[in-house]
Amino acid sequence: MAGSASPIRVMDFRGTYKGGGGPDKTILLSAALHNRTRVHVLVSYIRQPHDTEFQIPEKARALGIDYFDLEDKRLLDWQCLGQLRRRIRDEQIEVLHSHDDKTLLYSVILKYLVPGLRIMHTCHSHAEYEKEAFARSSEYRKFQLRKKMQLWLMKQHLSPVVTISENTRQRLIRGGLQPEQVAVLYNGIDVRQWSRHKGNPVLRKEFGLSDDTILVGTVARITYDKDLPTFFEVARRVKEQVPSARFVIVGDGYADELEQARRQVAALGLTDTVFFTGHRSDLLDIYSSFDLFLMTSLTEGLPNTVLEAMAMGVPVVSTDVGGVPELVRDGQDGLLCPVGDAASLATAVCSLLEQPQLRRKMEESSRHRVEEKFNFAQRVRILEDMYLYFSGKGDWPRV
Repeated sequence: MAGSASPIRVMDFRGTYKGGGGPDKTILLSAALHNRTRVHVLVSYIRQPHDTEFQIPEKARALGIDYFDLEDKRLLDWQCLGQLRRRIRDEQIEVLHSHDDKTLLYSVILKYLVPGLRIMHTCHSHAEYEKEAFARSSEYRKFQLRKKMQLWLMKQHLSPVVTISENTRQRLIRGGLQPEQVAVLYNGIDVRQWSRHKGNPVLRKEFGLSDDTILVGTVARITYDKDLPTFFEVARRVKEQVPSARFVIVGDGYADELEQARRQVAALGLTDTVFFTGHRSDLLDIYSSFDLFLMTSLTEGLPNTVLEAMAMGVPVVSTDVGGVPELVRDGQDGLLCPVGDAASLATAVCSLLEQPQLRRKMEESSRHRVEEKFNFAQRVRILEDMYLYFSGKGDWPRV
């Protein structure tokens, strides 16, 4: 592979909400771990002006990375785009790396505003829903139009589009991209940081639960995709068979989804079974409080939350969705069930709660798998090679 005399100058570009999710962790940690003799990364975020819970700057400062953010006030904010254009020119950015719908759009515009700028995209998820999933036909049409726009914008970026699982790659191909236009770079995790002994199991004390309470938890942004109605039904079924089991949902929504979820739990008579923490940043403490991780998602890419649970030695029960089967080996690292099948999910949860030895075995297997196959340091080196390729100064890496 060809090298370069000076570091490639990259802007890692994302829009976000509140504290950030899986992609944000990947972006920030990557910037901190890059070899700065090869790649100089400037992390840039656009954010809503009234987002009072935006926490990315604090995380960026703690990691010592080069960072700035801008307010993005409307669907197409030309003032924001003008500021980005000046910063790209001032910083002599060569590669602009987008990660979501808004930066996907803005990167294409910036490519024309800054001649010579090269743009690449990482697709973290690409949902597929049938018409029956929508309450109104108009909502389905909007969903289809948005997908077509996403794919058109991806085609304006340099090829290949990078995605985080083979499942998402296949979705993009079904959507209209050619196989050679999509490549996979799996998410990774810093196993040095994500270790159970570094956490303090705080949740039982916070909720006034006894030490022998079994905690089944999830960490998720509260959205339709997470299928919390199925999560609640699993909790109801498990509680009947394992009375000591309690369930915890860690995360918030975009608007009032958290309050809606609390009302649903109350209506189901599960307020003494399902607990909510809201948004939390002390995730080492959160995961170390869990005996089991439960995910009932309808769609996923390759979820960082599952990687985190596995690294922390927390067995996983999940829907067999997206890239999850590429991460969790059914019967070895956890148990996988069909989407929306509360009965199967509840049976899987109960089987692990009632078999501590099997749970211990899966704890060890999960930790070993992320150490061997999803090591973040290896991912960072591959990404550096990709930046060299997209800048026109290197060959495509072996992934």
